[in-house]
Amino acid sequence: MTVCIAALYGNGAGCVLVSDQMITAHFPMGYEFENDEVEKIVKIQDTGLIHALISGNVLFANEVIQKAKEQLTAKGVNVVDVVADIVRDSYRDVRLMHASRNELESRGLNLQTYYQRQQSLFQPLVQILDNALRTYDLGVQFLVAGKGEKSCHVFSVTNPGDSICHDTLGYAVIGSGAPHAMYHLIESGYKKSMNKDDVLKVIKAAKKRSEVAPGVGKADREVII
Repeated sequence: MTVCIAALYGNGAGCVLVSDQMITAHFPMGYEFENDEVEKIVKIQDTGLIHALISGNVLFANEVIQKAKEQLTAKGVNVVDVVADIVRDSYRDVRLMHASRNELESRGLNLQTYYQRQQSLFQPLVQILDNALRTYDLGVQFLVAGKGEKSCHVFSVTNPGDSICHDTLGYAVIGSGAPHAMYHLIESGYKKSMNKDDVLKVIKAAKKRSEVAPGVGKADREVII
Protein backbone atom coordinates (compact mmCIF):
# COMPACT_ATOMS: atom_id res chain seq x y z
CA MET A 1 0.00 0.00 0.00
CA THR A 2 1.07 3.61 -0.04
CA VAL A 3 0.11 7.24 0.26
CA CYS A 4 -0.12 9.75 -2.59
CA ILE A 5 -1.23 13.36 -2.16
CA ALA A 6 -1.95 16.06 -4.72
CA ALA A 7 -2.91 19.59 -3.65
CA LEU A 8 -3.48 22.87 -5.45
CA TYR A 9 -1.87 26.16 -4.43
CA GLY A 10 -2.58 29.75 -5.47
CA ASN A 11 -6.16 28.83 -6.44
CA GLY A 12 -4.89 26.51 -9.13
CA ALA A 13 -1.77 28.40 -10.18
CA GLY A 14 0.11 25.15 -9.52
CA CYS A 15 0.00 21.94 -7.54
CA VAL A 16 2.17 19.99 -5.10
CA LEU A 17 2.53 16.21 -5.43
CA VAL A 18 3.97 13.98 -2.70
CA SER A 19 4.18 10.19 -2.37
CA ASP A 20 6.08 7.59 -0.42
CA GLN A 21 8.27 5.03 -2.21
CA MET A 22 6.56 1.83 -1.02
CA ILE A 23 6.05 -0.59 -3.91
CA THR A 24 3.20 -3.13 -3.88
CA ALA A 25 2.81 -6.08 -6.24
CA HIS A 26 0.84 -9.33 -6.20
CA PHE A 27 2.65 -11.80 -8.44
CA PRO A 28 3.59 -14.53 -7.75
CA MET A 29 2.68 -13.50 -4.20
CA GLY A 30 1.83 -10.27 -2.43
CA TYR A 31 4.83 -8.22 -1.36
CA GLU A 32 5.84 -4.67 -0.42
CA PHE A 33 9.22 -2.97 -0.40
CA GLU A 34 10.68 0.52 -0.67
CA ASN A 35 12.45 1.27 -3.95
CA ASP A 36 13.56 4.69 -5.21
CA GLU A 37 13.91 3.46 -8.79
CA VAL A 38 10.23 2.62 -9.30
CA GLU A 39 8.34 5.85 -9.84
CA LYS A 40 5.13 6.47 -7.91
CA ILE A 41 4.78 9.96 -9.44
CA VAL A 42 4.97 9.46 -13.19
CA LYS A 43 5.39 12.19 -15.81
CA ILE A 44 2.61 11.13 -18.10
CA GLN A 45 3.17 13.45 -21.07
CA ASP A 46 6.13 15.21 -22.65
CA THR A 47 5.79 18.70 -21.18
CA GLY A 48 6.18 17.41 -17.62
CA LEU A 49 3.23 19.54 -16.53
CA ILE A 50 0.91 16.59 -15.93
CA HIS A 51 1.70 13.64 -13.64
CA ALA A 52 -0.02 10.46 -12.47
CA LEU A 53 0.40 9.22 -8.89
CA ILE A 54 0.04 5.48 -8.34
CA SER A 55 -1.43 3.49 -5.45
CA GLY A 56 -1.80 -0.28 -5.42
CA ASN A 57 -0.47 -3.09 -7.60
CA VAL A 58 2.42 -1.48 -9.51
CA LEU A 59 2.33 -4.19 -12.21
CA PHE A 60 -1.26 -3.44 -13.20
CA ALA A 61 -0.68 0.28 -12.72
CA ASN A 62 2.15 0.19 -15.23
CA GLU A 63 -0.12 -1.49 -17.78
CA VAL A 64 -2.65 1.33 -17.40
CA ILE A 65 0.00 4.06 -17.60
CA GLN A 66 1.69 2.59 -20.68
CA LYS A 67 -1.62 2.22 -22.49
CA ALA A 68 -2.54 5.81 -21.61
CA LYS A 69 0.85 7.13 -22.74
CA GLU A 70 0.45 5.48 -26.14
CA GLN A 71 -2.89 7.22 -26.64
CA LEU A 72 -1.56 10.54 -25.37
CA THR A 73 1.38 10.42 -27.76
CA ALA A 74 -0.88 9.58 -30.69
CA LYS A 75 -3.34 12.38 -29.87
CA GLY A 76 -0.82 15.02 -28.70
CA VAL A 77 -2.86 15.80 -25.58
CA ASN A 78 -1.48 18.39 -23.13
CA VAL A 79 -4.38 19.37 -20.83
CA VAL A 80 -5.01 17.51 -17.59
CA ASP A 81 -8.77 17.01 -17.87
CA VAL A 82 -8.37 15.17 -21.18
CA VAL A 83 -5.40 13.21 -19.79
CA ALA A 84 -7.54 12.11 -16.83
CA ASP A 85 -10.23 10.85 -19.22
CA ILE A 86 -7.64 8.86 -21.19
CA VAL A 87 -6.23 7.33 -17.99
CA ARG A 88 -9.79 6.44 -16.99
CA ASP A 89 -10.42 4.77 -20.36
CA SER A 90 -7.12 2.88 -20.10
CA TYR A 91 -8.03 1.77 -16.58
CA ARG A 92 -11.37 0.40 -17.78
CA ASP A 93 -9.73 -1.44 -20.71
CA VAL A 94 -7.02 -3.06 -18.56
CA ARG A 95 -9.50 -3.97 -15.83
CA LEU A 96 -11.87 -5.60 -18.34
CA MET A 97 -9.00 -7.51 -19.95
CA HIS A 98 -7.89 -9.03 -16.64
CA ALA A 99 -11.47 -9.68 -15.52
CA SER A 100 -12.08 -11.58 -18.76
CA ARG A 101 -8.89 -13.60 -18.34
CA ASN A 102 -9.76 -14.52 -14.77
CA GLU A 103 -13.47 -15.22 -15.13
CA LEU A 104 -14.14 -16.23 -18.76
CA GLU A 105 -11.09 -17.82 -20.37
CA SER A 106 -11.00 -20.71 -17.89
CA ARG A 107 -14.51 -21.55 -19.14
CA GLY A 108 -13.51 -21.42 -22.80
CA LEU A 109 -15.09 -17.99 -23.32
CA ASN A 110 -14.01 -14.46 -24.14
CA LEU A 111 -16.09 -11.30 -23.89
CA GLN A 112 -17.43 -11.61 -27.43
CA THR A 113 -18.48 -15.25 -27.14
CA TYR A 114 -19.83 -14.70 -23.63
CA TYR A 115 -22.25 -12.01 -24.77
CA GLN A 116 -23.14 -13.93 -27.93
CA ARG A 117 -23.97 -17.10 -25.98
CA GLN A 118 -25.38 -15.48 -22.85
CA GLN A 119 -28.97 -16.61 -23.50
CA SER A 120 -27.95 -20.24 -24.02
CA LEU A 121 -25.69 -20.50 -20.97
CA PHE A 122 -26.83 -21.89 -17.63
CA GLN A 123 -28.49 -18.78 -16.14
CA PRO A 124 -27.12 -19.11 -12.58
CA LEU A 125 -23.67 -19.22 -14.18
CA VAL A 126 -24.48 -16.04 -16.14
CA GLN A 127 -25.41 -14.32 -12.89
CA ILE A 128 -22.15 -15.44 -11.28
CA LEU A 129 -20.09 -14.26 -14.26
CA ASP A 130 -21.91 -10.95 -14.55
CA ASN A 131 -21.31 -10.26 -10.88
CA ALA A 132 -17.65 -11.27 -11.16
CA LEU A 133 -17.10 -9.00 -14.18
CA ARG A 134 -18.93 -6.14 -12.49
CA THR A 135 -17.07 -6.34 -9.17
CA TYR A 136 -13.57 -7.31 -10.38
CA ASP A 137 -11.10 -4.96 -8.69
CA LEU A 138 -7.81 -4.18 -10.41
CA GLY A 139 -6.35 -3.12 -7.06
CA VAL A 140 -5.05 0.19 -8.43
CA GLN A 141 -5.88 3.86 -7.86
CA PHE A 142 -4.50 6.95 -9.56
CA LEU A 143 -4.34 10.68 -9.06
CA VAL A 144 -3.89 12.73 -12.23
CA ALA A 145 -2.77 16.30 -11.58
CA GLY A 146 -1.34 19.19 -13.54
CA LYS A 147 -2.00 22.00 -15.97
CA GLY A 148 -5.28 22.51 -17.76
CA GLU A 149 -6.07 25.25 -20.26
CA LYS A 150 -6.14 28.00 -17.61
CA SER A 151 -5.11 26.46 -14.28
CA CYS A 152 -4.12 23.24 -12.51
CA HIS A 153 -6.60 20.51 -11.63
CA VAL A 154 -6.61 17.32 -9.55
CA PHE A 155 -8.49 14.16 -10.56
CA SER A 156 -8.76 10.69 -9.07
CA VAL A 157 -9.24 7.54 -11.16
CA THR A 158 -10.50 4.54 -9.20
CA ASN A 159 -12.19 1.16 -9.65
CA PRO A 160 -14.04 0.29 -11.85
CA GLY A 161 -12.73 3.19 -13.96
CA ASP A 162 -14.44 6.28 -12.58
CA SER A 163 -12.91 9.77 -12.63
CA ILE A 164 -13.64 12.56 -10.14
CA CYS A 165 -12.41 16.16 -10.14
CA HIS A 166 -11.27 17.33 -6.68
CA ASP A 167 -10.83 21.04 -7.42
CA THR A 168 -13.60 22.04 -5.01
CA LEU A 169 -11.58 20.77 -2.03
CA GLY A 170 -8.26 21.48 -3.73
CA TYR A 171 -6.66 18.14 -2.87
CA ALA A 172 -7.01 14.37 -3.14
CA VAL A 173 -5.34 11.48 -1.31
CA ILE A 174 -5.14 7.76 -2.14
CA GLY A 175 -3.55 4.70 -0.52
CA SER A 176 -3.62 3.02 2.87
CA GLY A 177 -2.31 6.19 4.51
CA ALA A 178 -5.08 8.35 3.02
CA PRO A 179 -7.27 8.69 6.17
CA HIS A 180 -4.35 9.91 8.30
CA ALA A 181 -3.19 12.34 5.62
CA MET A 182 -6.70 13.70 5.11
CA TYR A 183 -7.22 14.25 8.83
CA HIS A 184 -4.04 16.31 8.89
CA LEU A 185 -5.13 18.36 5.88
CA ILE A 186 -8.46 19.08 7.53
CA GLU A 187 -6.91 19.94 10.89
CA SER A 188 -4.18 22.09 9.35
CA GLY A 189 -6.71 24.43 7.76
CA TYR A 190 -5.40 23.82 4.26
CA LYS A 191 -6.90 26.11 1.62
CA LYS A 192 -6.21 25.98 -2.10
CA SER A 193 -5.58 29.74 -1.99
CA MET A 194 -2.43 29.18 0.11
CA ASN A 195 0.98 29.84 -1.48
CA LYS A 196 3.27 27.10 -2.78
CA ASP A 197 5.65 26.99 0.21
CA ASP A 198 2.84 26.76 2.76
CA VAL A 199 1.05 24.01 0.81
CA LEU A 200 4.29 22.04 0.46
CA LYS A 201 4.84 22.27 4.22
CA VAL A 202 1.29 21.06 4.95
CA ILE A 203 1.46 18.22 2.40
CA LYS A 204 4.81 16.92 3.66
CA ALA A 205 3.47 16.98 7.23
CA ALA A 206 0.38 15.06 6.07
CA LYS A 207 2.61 12.46 4.45
CA LYS A 208 4.64 12.17 7.66
CA ARG A 209 1.49 11.60 9.68
CA SER A 210 0.33 8.89 7.26
CA GLU A 211 3.43 6.81 8.02
CA VAL A 212 1.64 5.27 11.01
CA ALA A 213 -0.60 3.37 8.57
CA PRO A 214 0.39 -0.15 7.47
CA GLY A 215 2.30 -0.19 4.20
CA VAL A 216 3.32 3.48 4.06
CA GLY A 217 7.04 3.96 3.51
CA LYS A 218 9.34 6.43 5.28
CA ALA A 219 11.00 7.76 2.12
CA ASP A 220 9.17 10.32 0.04
CA ARG A 221 9.23 12.08 -3.30
CA GLU A 222 7.84 15.47 -4.23
CA VAL A 223 7.03 17.19 -7.49
CA ILE A 224 5.92 20.81 -7.81
CA ILE A 225 4.07 21.98 -10.90
